[in-house]
Amino acid sequence: MQRIAIAIGLIGLVALGPLRASANPVIDTTRPTAAQIERIQAELAGHKIYSELKPADHAQVVNALSRIQEKLGSDGVLSGLHPAAQADVVNDQELVNTLLAKARADSRLVCRREVPTGSNRPQTICMTVAERAAARERSMDVMRKTGISRPEIIH
Repeated sequence: MQRIAIAIGLIGLVALGPLRASANPVIDTTRPTAAQIERIQAELAGHKIYSELKPADHAQVVNALSRIQEKLGSDGVLSGLHPAAQADVVNDQELVNTLLAKARADSRLVCRREVPTGSNRPQTICMTVAERAAARERSMDVMRKTGISRPEIIH
């Protein structure tokens, strides 16, 4: 019974993960942006939090952050801008939030207890979400190249 309660709790955490990321934006233009942009640039340079960010997405984030800094200037106030410039800043903010939230989700470490082939002892295997997706894709490629199709399920 306790295992069922733990499993339901974990499923709830996994299901609510994307909602929590979208409710908590990476960059928020209603607050002073200079410190936020510096923090994001430091995190991007550290390659820890956003380690799964693709190079093209990394370039888009860096360019969007520089455009936001350029438009907001030294005062960093969105309300003082022309409406077209405000729209540009908000669009860049959404781009940054979307790409970094996806990279943060892909960088999450997930551990599973798996029994390797030929053994009865379960091992804890930890990989990021992106690493698991890449491993799944590699195994599917191997199966396609060798001509192995999906096994039929016998009832």
